[in-house]
Formats: sequence, C-alpha cells, structure tokens
Amino acid sequence: MNFKPEQLERFYKAPNPEVKCVILFGTNEGEIAMLQKKCVEAVCGTANDAFGCTVLQMENISKDGAEIYADYHAQSLMGGRRVTVVKNADNNLAPLLKSMLPDYDGENLLVISSTSLNTKSGLIAWAKDRADVITVGCYEERETDIAEDTVKMLQEYGISADAATIQALTARLSPDRKVNQSEIDKLALYLGERKLATIEDVDVAVSDVAGANFEDLCYYVAGGNVLKACNMFNRLIKEGEEPAILIRQIEYHFSKLLECVAKLEIGTSVDEALKSIRPPLMFYRKNDFMKQLRVWNKERILSALKVLYECERDCKTTGYPAEQVANHTVLRLSGAVKKFS
Repeated sequence: MNFKPEQLERFYKAPNPEVKCVILFGTNEGEIAMLQKKCVEAVCGTANDAFGCTVLQMENISKDGAEIYADYHAQSLMGGRRVTVVKNADNNLAPLLKSMLPDYDGENLLVISSTSLNTKSGLIAWAKDRADVITVGCYEERETDIAEDTVKMLQEYGISADAATIQALTARLSPDRKVNQSEIDKLALYLGERKLATIEDVDVAVSDVAGANFEDLCYYVAGGNVLKACNMFNRLIKEGEEPAILIRQIEYHFSKLLECVAKLEIGTSVDEALKSIRPPLMFYRKNDFMKQLRVWNKERILSALKVLYECERDCKTTGYPAEQVANHTVLRLSGAVKKFS
C-alpha cells in the first residue's frame, strides 16, 4: 500500500496487525526520522523500550540478512508486539523481504527507513502493491506545504494563531519536519497554558532555522560561491546534519540539472524544462538555476555526480573522516565553476 505521510495518522491511532512492514523512503531525512519514531511509539508506546524495539544499521547487516530475520521473529520478554527498525536500508534487502514477509505469521512490525531508495527501486515497486506493507515517500516540502504542516502541529497542542503569525512562523521554518517540530515544541513550552500564539511569541521562542538549509548549500556549490558553500556546510554540520546527508542533497540538485540538460538536448525549451522539475523551483531560484545550466553541461554534471557518489560512499565507510571528506568535495565542486567560466 502506497501512503502519503499524513495517511499514516490512522495507522498510529490503531496499528493494523495485518501490516507486517512499513517502508519510509525519500530525500527528507527529518520526516523519515519523525515517521519512524511515530511508528515505533504506535506499537510499543515508546521508542526507548529496549525490549520492544531493536534498531539495526544496514551497514551491520550480513548478506543473507540473518540479523533482521532473527530479530523480526523474536518475542518480547515483556510480551506484546515488537518493532524491528532497519536504518539506511538499500535495495539489497529486496530478496530477504520477498522471501520472509509472505510467510511471516507473527505480530511484530518491521520498519525500514532509507534515503537511497526511490519509487523506481525494486523493493518499493514490489512492496507498494502488497496489502501487508505500507510504503511512504518523504520529500522536501514547498512553502505552502510547510504552512499547512505547521498549522497541524500547532493544532496538536491546541494552539491557534492568525494568518500574520502563521506567516511569520513559516518564514522561520525549514523543509525539514523534524527541525520544525522541535521549534513548535519550544513555542508550546513558552506559551504554557496560553493557546493563542502571536508574532511576538514567535520572535521570542522560535529560532530562524530557514537560513541554514540544504537548498542554499546546493545552490552555492553549483553556482560556484566557494566561501558561502563552505560556510553553509560548516553551519549545517554544527546544527547536527550528517555529512553523507548533505552530499546526498547536492547529488539530488545535480540530478535535477542533468534532467533539464537532457530535455534541452532533445529540443525542449528552457521554460518547459524548468517547469518539469518536481518539486517546482521557487520563483527566486529560477535565475540562479538557469545560470547553472549554462555552466554545467552533461559531461560536467556526470563528472560531478561521480565525485559525489564516491564521497557519499567514503562518508559511510568506517574509519574515514566523513566531515573532512565531504567538506573537500564541497570545496572542489564549487571551486570548479571558475575553471568552467
């Protein structure tokens, strides 16, 4: 079953025991983390129950997936339904799930999270039509979606606000739901018993997290702004972002450039190529994106993607200094623009 993130709400309220697995995938790391936590809490009551939940990292899973099989079939010492979480999953899990899930008759839940899987991955293509599996694609939101999601978060606390306050609040938030939820939590704590938020409350209680975001980093790198690219990278790292995640976001940006270049090569107009981008470009990004299309031709983009893929691999390799490797890649790609000009 293919769900939108908001459709999982009914699963949280009444976890269907016939659902054997939930797969969370896409580019929005924060949303994936939030939905994963809610799935675990829906079944176990808390994400911190060591008897009820086990978290496994894909890099520590053997080729036959024995660790997943064993934990998924285990019974809780305290009784009740358990959850097995597999983080940073990839398509190598497909054979295991295809053989394991159809024959599983227990009550445990398997939660798989991944930022490398997409709708074209074999695992997702197989899972989306199964009644016992829920797949959820998590991607960056546009401004209107952020505003709608912010209102829902406020409503969960019973907090209301006028349009001007919602606009001021949304302007401070980012495309990352996990970060936004933290800011809403802070606002609710600041308000205490009060249930009407004002612009003054937002100014005092909510941090401006919109300034440091993935999109700015991507545009600085592809636009050749070396100083701003490095500063933004360091800022995001200090805010707790993982180097591999930042590199993956830059990969996603260069993939959009490549998609547009491919359309231009077959005679599509620039305007039509830009309109085909999903999610759509914000109006204030259009000119910068067009400038990047003039700098980055097909061969250069493919070379950049190769560098980024190798960097992401190294960031995930034990013993490699991930932050330094990623920082060098940001410097290398943003600096290359001057050579092309």
